[in-house]
Amino acid sequence: MKRILLILLGACALFAEDTSRVVQLKYINPDSTAAVLDILAAGRVRWRTDGNLRIIALSGPSDLVEAMDAAVKKLDVPASGPKNLEVIFHIITANSQPGANSVSPDLNAVVQQLGTVFGLKSFRVLESAVMRGREGRSIESSGIIAIPVKGDGTPEYHIKCQRLTTSSSDKGLQIRMDNLEFRIMLPIANADGKGFSYRNASIHTDVDVREGQKVVVGKSSLDTSGQSVFLVVSAKAID
Repeated sequence: MKRILLILLGACALFAEDTSRVVQLKYINPDSTAAVLDILAAGRVRWRTDGNLRIIALSGPSDLVEAMDAAVKKLDVPASGPKNLEVIFHIITANSQPGANSVSPDLNAVVQQLGTVFGLKSFRVLESAVMRGREGRSIESSGIIAIPVKGDGTPEYHIKCQRLTTSSSDKGLQIRMDNLEFRIMLPIANADGKGFSYRNASIHTDVDVREGQKVVVGKSSLDTSGQSVFLVVSAKAID
């Protein structure tokens, strides 16, 4: 008799610890959580889902119900869609002859590195192009660039990226630019003084840039006097 009483008291104690809870979901379908709920329930928690009301009903030991509630809430997040990205291209000309630099302070570290690696003495930012695009899509920009030329021709630049994608790493967000094309069309006066033809300085490559980082994409020559052009890129995700 005493043993039966102890068993009943234990059962009452376990029953007293049971709890029921209704979890309201905002973003995901409750049915998608079935596998997780089944594992966490361990046969000790009763649960049901209702896709129309977007709810999960739980009933069982309070510690397990609490754990299942917390797990479901971690899953109930908005689906991550394509990111909006801002990409900034700096077109920088450099010369092997000493001269005054004309670059913004945030590019000082870049030009110092270029000077050390290539033995260049003076730098000037020709153009800064700011482009906004959506992950998975292309971006493109073109315009007039301030390079002195002989004659009536107008120097132009063209930048095109076939596709922007992102990935996460332990160092932050990585932005990839597939098939990045950069071209400067430089008008050169014809020898007979009649009209002009264009000379292209171009760079074509794939680029990976970490958010907040400035990357030198490549180098091309503008003329035979030691003048070179560099393309520097930075990128970040925006709201």
